[in-house]
Amino acid sequence: MSLFFPVLFISAAAFLILVARVKLTYTVALAFLIFLVGFFPIIWGFSISFFNFSFSQFQFVGLKNLSIAATDPGLALSIKITAIWALLVLITELIVSYALALSIMTLKKMSKVLYMMILIPWAIPSYISIVSWTSLIEGYGGNSLLSHLTGINFNLTANIPAAFFWTIFVSAWLGIPLMTVVIVGAMQTIPPQLRELTKMEGMDPVERILNLYIPQTLPIIFPYVFLAFISSFKEFTTIFLMTSGGPSIALGFGQRSIVGATTLIGMFVYNKFYSTNNYGILGAYSTIVGIVMLAILAIGWNYRTSQKKFKIILSTIAVHLLFDLWGMGSGIFSIIPISLYITSLIFYFMRSAKFKRIFLLGALLDVTHMFVGISSHGVSAVSLSSVISIIVALTLSFEGKIHVNMFKLPNVTWKIIKITWLSFWSILVLLPLWNVVIMAFSKKNLVPMNLIPNSFTFSNFFVLFKDYNFLGAIQNSFVIAIIAVCVSLVTIFPAAWAGVENKKSLKLGNVTVFASLFTGMHTLIPLAITFRFLNLLNTLEGVAISVAAHSAAISYFLIYPFLLALPKSLNEAAKLDGASGFTRMVRIYLPLALPSLATVGILVFVEAWNSFVLPLIFLNSQHLYPVSIMLYNFIGEYGTSYSSWNLFGAGAILNLVIIGTIFYVARKNIVNGVISKGGI
Repeated sequence: MSLFFPVLFISAAAFLILVARVKLTYTVALAFLIFLVGFFPIIWGFSISFFNFSFSQFQFVGLKNLSIAATDPGLALSIKITAIWALLVLITELIVSYALALSIMTLKKMSKVLYMMILIPWAIPSYISIVSWTSLIEGYGGNSLLSHLTGINFNLTANIPAAFFWTIFVSAWLGIPLMTVVIVGAMQTIPPQLRELTKMEGMDPVERILNLYIPQTLPIIFPYVFLAFISSFKEFTTIFLMTSGGPSIALGFGQRSIVGATTLIGMFVYNKFYSTNNYGILGAYSTIVGIVMLAILAIGWNYRTSQKKFKIILSTIAVHLLFDLWGMGSGIFSIIPISLYITSLIFYFMRSAKFKRIFLLGALLDVTHMFVGISSHGVSAVSLSSVISIIVALTLSFEGKIHVNMFKLPNVTWKIIKITWLSFWSILVLLPLWNVVIMAFSKKNLVPMNLIPNSFTFSNFFVLFKDYNFLGAIQNSFVIAIIAVCVSLVTIFPAAWAGVENKKSLKLGNVTVFASLFTGMHTLIPLAITFRFLNLLNTLEGVAISVAAHSAAISYFLIYPFLLALPKSLNEAAKLDGASGFTRMVRIYLPLALPSLATVGILVFVEAWNSFVLPLIFLNSQHLYPVSIMLYNFIGEYGTSYSSWNLFGAGAILNLVIIGTIFYVARKNIVNGVISKGGI
């Protein structure tokens, strides 16, 4: 206790001086919120890593805990599994999203219906869709609806390839909607005359894709591609609900840690949280994982100024060296690709276009060496530096058109292919939702084994409220959501206004974005320890504050452009009349910003309502459980408990009705808040 508050006050003061000293009165609330939830957990974790620390023990051990964490083969193995898993998720998202985006752009009829269909996975809370997919895939020990349709047993608790690739599929399924929206937005920037020109030249769909759509859009979406990789690298919910990190692998049994085939880095830290009472060890592991995330973000952050590609190359070289020396790279072989990357940097400064090809050559050698090693030695040969290098190479070396001369298929054939593909995707979108509906109205507590329900009842909905206090869970979710909305609006609006008044205040906005990319399970675990000192652990307020901080980035950059677009003349006139900054903010900007604030409030409300990981970690009292945790408890840890599938289905349907109603009622506010910037 004597260490906690000095570390908090000193680090908070330093953070505020660095980030929020301009317009401090207006930025201090958001700055402290971001600091407390995003940055202090790592500072606190690093501080206690020098001690064997529990609430009954406090003993200085120096670098011992950090040494244990940094040299843990289990942690290195988990990072390697995470790297190859995240890369495969990214590739899947890119391929499918491009196919869907192209279908939307070339489909004259039903395009709006298809667009809505694509967004359904984004609209369904992940803890519902993941559990539904797991029941479809796993069933009972691999005996499931999909096993009946395909004739293949997918036992996620024992079948390593099935667990690995099905978790990739479900995670990609969840990420495809936003990736598709980004790609569609990029495609809409292509001049219509270019599209007509490709048709006049007689290009078939494949040639148009390779010579027009990909060259024109891929460079635009590169920053989002790297962000998608970072998001997949931090993935937790999919793994937790589907496999809990399993199945076991022989290589994963170590003296310090046990790692399964799907023990991603977030799952690894979570397991440490529940397997040790020494917070010093937890702080050390969180610190080491934080260093890994900072190294990856050092590359991704440079995509903000992609015109200065030397920063991307330079940071890639530095990160490559770090991971190679750490034992998570390509070993002695890394001398070859690093030499090529350095040569690429030299050619860049010489203003030679050859730097792209040289970097690409280095990345190809890098990743080829990795896959040859995987074929011989398994996952232990995965190189995190190689994975990052190939993603960077994709963004640096892409040069555009790839003309294809191939056997041209008739237009009718292409239409049949497109209709077949879109029908298949529609089935993949609706299947988990229909599966939940079958569960909700089933008389029997069974995983559905066919698409046609064999029983029907409303009793599951009544049981929820009668025997399980589902109304109490709804009230808890509502309280979390309302507090999160209030915290968001009170902290973000003044900070966004300060950014409009003084551009130097925008530093806080950039820090907010960085924090949103940096946070993950490695910050949530120390945050739980932090909240215990602040008496916020096991409280609805603690969950709400964390949700507000995690949604601060998108909230800030929804409000800021709106305020920036308001007529400057109103502000100048108020200044001439002697109005203070606070008066101008409250009397002029606040009333005009109500559409944008309403949008932020709705998005934060839904984010808080659907929050799963935060209440999972912070709440341990059943009377505080929100809807998300109550639904999870109906299923429990998959394969290890008796699951109430019918009650889960009923609760999921009610949850979807509540969220759907909110979106329907507020749809005009959302459109007005996002689109009509400055419309007065």
